[in-house]
Amino acid sequence: MASSRFVLRYQGEGTKPDADVARIRGLGDCSIVDESSSRLLLVDAEETQLRELVGSMPDWVLAPEQTFAVPDTRKRVQRPPS
Repeated sequence: MASSRFVLRYQGEGTKPDADVARIRGLGDCSIVDESSSRLLLVDAEETQLRELVGSMPDWVLAPEQTFAVPDTRKRVQRPPS
């Protein structure tokens, strides 16, 4: 199956536990894309397996990654000068 990106957020006390991060890393075909935050992980993994694993870790929440297009705010000439 195809993998997708997901945001995992730790909602427990303190920073994310190293043991939980190790369990996530140990998931087959899972790669942690970013873990620069003390409570968040960006993960590329197969959804069904990841949901099953996160379901067994009560202090974690899983959400699909969302991307947004940045609007082009540059000023433009509406018509050429006469």
